[in-house]
Amino acid sequence: ADMLYLAGETRLSLERLQARLEADSLDYGALWRASRAAVVIGIEEEDNREQNQWLDPALNWATRAAEVRPGEIDGLYWRGVSSGRRALNAGPSYAVELAQQVYDDAHAILAQDSLHGGAHNMLGKLNYEVMSMSRVKRLVARTFMDKPSLDDTSWEQAEYHLATAAEVWPEFVLFHFDLAQLYRKRGRRDEAVEEYILAISLPSVHPTDHKLQRQAREQLAEWGIDTDAAGVGAGNGS
Repeated sequence: ADMLYLAGETRLSLERLQARLEADSLDYGALWRASRAAVVIGIEEEDNREQNQWLDPALNWATRAAEVRPGEIDGLYWRGVSSGRRALNAGPSYAVELAQQVYDDAHAILAQDSLHGGAHNMLGKLNYEVMSMSRVKRLVARTFMDKPSLDDTSWEQAEYHLATAAEVWPEFVLFHFDLAQLYRKRGRRDEAVEEYILAISLPSVHPTDHKLQRQAREQLAEWGIDTDAAGVGAGNGS
């Protein structure tokens, strides 16, 4: 399943894992890996409803993994990731519930490993998404839904966690891309360019890397930066 996943055959990887779970529904390794595969497939879908058809089972598998082995990092991480992705397509009440799950799982991971890049990225994205809401929506959510995941947010926290993720796990395309997105949102173009170029220059390892690198190239092209002419990313499979 891991070999298929890293080869970009995410659906085949998930099929193998589902077969394993039919034989042993409590296989921790198969549960969190099934969540990982389903999250990736969901991200690749364009329509929100089609995304949810994958993200809902991804969240279910990760939740079961976290229940089978409470406190173990892989289960917590993929529950947090799937919760965060699903929250983007959820109604206000459910989105807040999912955001709180992201917050709780990320902090539980960091209590064990303060340099876990994935957990820092989770918190950075959570802060980014909450702060990207309109002031009115954010105020209403904080007023009527008393959750630490909403109260403890800021652009400074978003940048700190996204930058930390890119620093401690510098080989992850996603982390540099997410940091670039924050810089772009905040009007810090030079820093965004630097992170987009870093994302493009890295080898494509995970199934979503190609899509992220394509999006980074498109954004740079909008700014008049031709990465192909500059040879950025040449020879790395991106």
